[in-house]
Amino acid sequence: MSWSVEEILLATGGKVIRKGDRSVFREIVTDSTKAGKGSVFVALKGQSFDGHQFLGDAARRGAACLVVHKRSAVSQLREATVIQVRDTLKALGDLAHYRRSVVTPKVLAITGSNGKTTTKEMVAAILERASLNGESLRGRVLKTEGNYNNLVGLPLTLLRLRGREKVAVLEMGTSSPGEIARLCQIAGPDMGLITSIAPAHLTGLRTVAGVAREKRELFRAMNFRGIAVVNADDPRVRRLGAKFRGAKITYGKEGEVRGEGGKFLGAEGTDFVLRVGRRRQNIRLKLCGEHNLSNALGAAAMAYGFGADLDSIRVGLEAVRPFPMRMAVERWRGVGVINDAYNANPASMEAALRTLSQIAARGKKFAILGDMLELGGQSGKRHLRLGRLAAKYGMDQLYLLGQQAHLVKKGALRAGMEESRVLIGKSHRHIASLVRKRARRRDWMLLKGSRGMEMEKVLTALRETGV
Repeated sequence: MSWSVEEILLATGGKVIRKGDRSVFREIVTDSTKAGKGSVFVALKGQSFDGHQFLGDAARRGAACLVVHKRSAVSQLREATVIQVRDTLKALGDLAHYRRSVVTPKVLAITGSNGKTTTKEMVAAILERASLNGESLRGRVLKTEGNYNNLVGLPLTLLRLRGREKVAVLEMGTSSPGEIARLCQIAGPDMGLITSIAPAHLTGLRTVAGVAREKRELFRAMNFRGIAVVNADDPRVRRLGAKFRGAKITYGKEGEVRGEGGKFLGAEGTDFVLRVGRRRQNIRLKLCGEHNLSNALGAAAMAYGFGADLDSIRVGLEAVRPFPMRMAVERWRGVGVINDAYNANPASMEAALRTLSQIAARGKKFAILGDMLELGGQSGKRHLRLGRLAAKYGMDQLYLLGQQAHLVKKGALRAGMEESRVLIGKSHRHIASLVRKRARRRDWMLLKGSRGMEMEKVLTALRETGV
């Protein structure tokens, strides 16, 4: 879909400080290397970068409109139109909101401390196989790609709307107060799901209560007009749901949507019976970990509330496969690997350790763990508890990396693990060398840590040096 100067000005409240030779433009980009002929380049400014430094590059690559909040030297910008706004980050969100208002898809928003991405993928998979008012939704579902869930990523997702879409499934992330409220202003959600509330991003949100206050903004943004999807198994989410005065649909052990007869199949996934009211549907989920059953129920509840039938829900859920570095099962030299290295917080660490403990293995079980970041003042006690959990879940060997490794080790030793079974590595390659000496066929290992720890590099090092 194209953009006119008038539409950009209407959306952003900006003003033209230089008129170029075009009045209609193509896609909106924030990366100058992605600028093409006729595109609009929005010059964002962050802590470590300033898009205004790349205005010339964007213009050389064909950008015909430049959105800025600094008065820049326009002589080097060829024939581009230059529009000045007060804040380019806000302008990006305002442009996305304008596009959402023009296309008018139903917006399904998902946030939570854990499981956002998996739940989002499940909802999208179901809706791609569902119908709305007798019309197939295949090819008419927009979803967040990857983790484009912040104040830059969510607008870029909505700006991909082309006009055919009937529904947008959006993931919303946050690390500071006010972000969810702003994301909701941009997206205008019609349905909202909070997967969980747990210790995460405490550097910005400070406490779990702060996390809850931030997440509740999703329900508050919908007022009476939307549908809240409530995880009845999470007490904090349940309390937020109780305050919501609009329509609600609950999921969990006591929810309207629930799973019965769950049978954990280790690395193969989970069999369960999906129950909605009196109706039941047998489902084989191909994602390992009991926590993914909760994600599946949340996705089923949201899709059902949107209008999907149980057969579409079954087909969609069974089509979902593990995502890279999110409980993905891999192999190395006959060793089973649960690669969950994408990110970590205390709740997801425990879920991953529990999953490894439940796998019926003939060999030993190794946990290879990196620091959990952004825990603020709670970091110390959370890493001590992580060590205790590793002992509780029966890890045969514990390999640790990061500044908090000594605290994890202390917690494990206090919980009874022998010191010889807890090793602190100097680097990813060092841990790989330690693992290589001890791992044998039929063993299992878990790789997990916050994104900044890049724990997948241990597996890369293992594969580079041995077959």
